[in-house]
Amino acid sequence: METLAVIESDPETLASAVETAALYEQGDTDQEMFVRLTDDCIETPASAAGATRSSYCTLAADHFDRLDVRTASPLDAMFEIGPFLGWLDWVDTDSVAVHFRGDHAVTELVLRADDDEVTIGCSDDPAVLDAVETDLPDRFAGARFLDADGNPMPTTVETTAGQLVRLVDAVDLAESEAGYPLVVRDGHLAVDVTGENARATAPLDSTVDGPAVTNYYGADFAAVVAGLTGHVTLQTGPGEAVAFVQERDAYTLRFVVTTL
Repeated sequence: METLAVIESDPETLASAVETAALYEQGDTDQEMFVRLTDDCIETPASAAGATRSSYCTLAADHFDRLDVRTASPLDAMFEIGPFLGWLDWVDTDSVAVHFRGDHAVTELVLRADDDEVTIGCSDDPAVLDAVETDLPDRFAGARFLDADGNPMPTTVETTAGQLVRLVDAVDLAESEAGYPLVVRDGHLAVDVTGENARATAPLDSTVDGPAVTNYYGADFAAVVAGLTGHVTLQTGPGEAVAFVQERDAYTLRFVVTTL
């Protein structure tokens, strides 16, 4: 068994990158992460088959102290997030090296920091890996979300995570069973929620380009919003999935949620 790649970083930066890209929920003991390492970046291009929420995030190599891929890239690995983050916290050091090890495919992660060493098994069952869908990057041209025909989604909304939280809170307060409505009309994003005993309408701070839409999404919409901060770009169209895109200095976050 040999080392196929190495990432060196301070544990906080590495943990934050994993939690953000995966929208990790504390206590989720089963959530796994599929990563693809290249010479230039780390990608999360995968989702479970038939998932209503998927992510495609790219983290530039210079976001970390070192990214060294020693085989023909790309190099894929799949591991459980909870144990990885737990051991990353346990090593209690200012710098950690994560070694991706295996013969041809990655079968284990080895965390090394000072005199500490922890080995974590990776998912290498072909049946599990074959069920992972990795075609989401084909739906993006850079940060632009494309429809099934390869055309840019017609409606773009520039807003903030705080405004989207207002939308999610309105749905929850109204106890609406219709899902989370993404309503674009009259040139702005709007709250338009009807529940069992309440109705709420309000414009949200936003800049809109493109046609009006009224799409409904499930709980994954709220889960994505809960993991975002700051400025957010939404890209969608009538009856289409919605992409949440954030471009930051060292990485780009892309989360896609399908309609109900």
